[in-house]
Amino acid sequence: MKKLCMILPLALILCFMVSCQDKEAKIERYMEDGVEVVVNHMEPYKINGEANILHLTEEFTIDTENDDIAEIGLTNIFGFDVDSEGSLYFLNRRSGEDFVFKFDQARNFIASFGRRGQGPGELTNPLHMIVDCKDDIVITDIAGKIVSFGKDGSYKKQVKTEQILMQALPLENGNYLANKRIFNPDGNYVELHLLLCGPELEVIKELGKYKQPNYRDKWGFPEDTFIYCVSERKIFMGNSESGYEIKVYDLAGNLKRKIRKEFRPVEVTEEIKKKTIKELEGSPRAFMTDGIFFHKHFPAFQYFFTDDEGHLFVMMYEETENPREFMYDVFNSSGIFVSRICLDKVREGTIYRKVAMAKNHRLYCLKEKEGGQLELVVYRMRWE
Repeated sequence: MKKLCMILPLALILCFMVSCQDKEAKIERYMEDGVEVVVNHMEPYKINGEANILHLTEEFTIDTENDDIAEIGLTNIFGFDVDSEGSLYFLNRRSGEDFVFKFDQARNFIASFGRRGQGPGELTNPLHMIVDCKDDIVITDIAGKIVSFGKDGSYKKQVKTEQILMQALPLENGNYLANKRIFNPDGNYVELHLLLCGPELEVIKELGKYKQPNYRDKWGFPEDTFIYCVSERKIFMGNSESGYEIKVYDLAGNLKRKIRKEFRPVEVTEEIKKKTIKELEGSPRAFMTDGIFFHKHFPAFQYFFTDDEGHLFVMMYEETENPREFMYDVFNSSGIFVSRICLDKVREGTIYRKVAMAKNHRLYCLKEKEGGQLELVVYRMRWE
């Protein structure tokens, strides 16, 4: 009887622990018009057997302030990407000759390519660069063409279009995810359409659109977000008009899931307003200070990207105790909020400028130094 009295409390404690674990891992899911909706709350979920702590170890940097880097022509980083071997490719739109610069995984400069010009395989105004699943470097030129190069810099093919495409992301199935810009007749706004296109950039279907003010008399700060990215077999899209909601499509453009999350809106304070006006006064957009108006809060998020394991990293406007960092929400491949991490603050991500990515179990972050110069920092990733 004495042993039984000792065992019963222990059993009750174990039952309580198990019930708590089950409660922690219970995820709110439901169907909405035939689409799965995953609702996440303020704190990360603990999933049994799933790693939720990310360790980062810095490996190296490529700094545009370095004399050796500047000497080869990489004086600015507008875009970057990585191939399956870990080689790095940088897009410098200000370059006088070649626009693309390649470094190997040991950060040795290999070659530059993507010559300025108007002929086949030449570029006039490149706006976006990405490495596809075949390790080809695919560049969207605002002149109306998509140009592909091999990883050795050799010209491979070119697809022309009459549409005004701001970028075209190659998909594993041979199609493209393209961003088309349409100016309205009155000229007071621009519509950005996210399109699923075929191999010759023929439109298959529209996945979403966003109306962006064409700033002339008024400019709202902060700007709304219209963000999307492509992983191996998924398309992610987020629009600040929908709050904290990220839509997940398959490569055929079928909506499969909506990821939603509670969040605390970040207020646009008087200090932020003064800082924004001061930064504008010293920039080419100084004329906007007279017409600027401020929203009460920042959008729910500002950027996102995926990694090899299917995690989705969502860059928030929420700052941490370190003023040079931003907070990221991390979701697993099922859309469940599993972790939060802090990363160095970078220039705000846009649909054109990539500020962070993960590949080959490494994290690549574009950082802005105190003097305004950019550097790419490479970290090794380890989950536990």
